[in-house]
Amino acid sequence: MSEKSNRINLVSKKQRLLKRFLDSRWAWNIIQGPLYNRLIFKAASELYQHFIGEIQPPKNARILDIGSGPGFVTLALAQGNPTVSVIGIDYSLTQVQAANRLRIRNQIQNCIFKQGDSMDLPFKDASFDIVISLASITHWSDAKKGLQEIWRVLIPNGFAFIGEKDRDATDEEIHQFAGKFTAWYVWDRFMRWYLHRIAFGQSLSRKETESIARAAGFGHVFVEKVLGLPYFFMKLRK
Repeated sequence: MSEKSNRINLVSKKQRLLKRFLDSRWAWNIIQGPLYNRLIFKAASELYQHFIGEIQPPKNARILDIGSGPGFVTLALAQGNPTVSVIGIDYSLTQVQAANRLRIRNQIQNCIFKQGDSMDLPFKDASFDIVISLASITHWSDAKKGLQEIWRVLIPNGFAFIGEKDRDATDEEIHQFAGKFTAWYVWDRFMRWYLHRIAFGQSLSRKETESIARAAGFGHVFVEKVLGLPYFFMKLRK
């Protein structure tokens, strides 16, 4: 039996309920968000660099980041492309507040953060040249609906850049990623369990995500594995 099959079979009803709880807005506001913000930057810095490197926005582009969290990727993209305007949205008010504090601290003027829901984006049709989202889809209540919303707010021929946890990631990739969460209060065995059973065990495969993107209306879909990391990258064109 493959690692993927083992991981899927090990996901119990209690683990699914735990993920649903952790994905709730109030859990992100009170528990998940503050802990995530302290740990993720160091652990995912290589992923952030790869993801931002894939995006080459034209001058004066309008960019939306869905699930912007504490704003690490959003602000790096805005700072590296001073002519663009970037909006980050997150359904957690705590995350929006954290992102705005970081924006003010770094004096970045071409970026704002708002509270918003990926299932019902608060923007008109064809509002953005580029939409990005990193490690957010698997927290959405309906991946297809969220991608349909991305399709709606993109201009014709606009691009979406999606990075997501790969359910087909190997055990070794997940173990190495877990080892990057190096804080004194992180219990290594729990982190490995959480990543295997909750984060990656209940994520999507590349093939599934490609199928959902096409069903959402995207005719041009490119998906590739992020080498050495338990993530995949997807580029969509409206």
